[in-house]
Amino acid sequence: MALIQGTEFSLFWDKDREMLRDLPFSGRVEWLEKRIDQILIGPLKALEMVEKQRYVWLAVTELICAGIESLAGFYGDGRHPTNTDPDVSPFCRFVHRFMHGDFSRTAESISEGSWTYCEHLHKYFRGGLDHGFGIEWGGLWHDGEDGTHGYLRPAADGKGIAIDPRKLLDDFCLATQKYFSALRWEGEKSLIGENFQNRFNRMLEYRSRNR
Repeated sequence: MALIQGTEFSLFWDKDREMLRDLPFSGRVEWLEKRIDQILIGPLKALEMVEKQRYVWLAVTELICAGIESLAGFYGDGRHPTNTDPDVSPFCRFVHRFMHGDFSRTAESISEGSWTYCEHLHKYFRGGLDHGFGIEWGGLWHDGEDGTHGYLRPAADGKGIAIDPRKLLDDFCLATQKYFSALRWEGEKSLIGENFQNRFNRMLEYRSRNR
């Protein structure tokens, strides 16, 4: 449960739906932020704590990518600034604004020339784990392996990129904070605020039709 503007919310869409309809922008922002912390950030941190008992990092990477996809729907799945490349996915719009700048670097894809690191994350990590339980091109590595340090790098075998999943988790948590700070700072009437409200209202409508 969470107390938001004097009302207790369960942080579940179905249970809170009617109260969410009347909640102002600031309350909705707080509600979604608390929901993400409850259903995603908290469980991800719990997985990190048991890494010595189980190999958790593919599951962590998949959940992070799912989180980016979902937040991208609130941030970038609507109208965009006029200088935005229309071919950039909502996923990468979110990553390029709120996550590490090296996601704009490029590396060879399987067959279509160079892609940004973000496109690799979306296509080969997110897509590969979604549809085949594995990373299609590239892989995970951990800071300090082979005496090298960092977060994002070309894969050692030259096939795609390598990502440190622990640093990916830290980056995603920070990006989530940055997104909600931007929402509050830019406000309801801004482009980011309007996209948020549109997506939030679509979620309420969808949940209304699917009880």
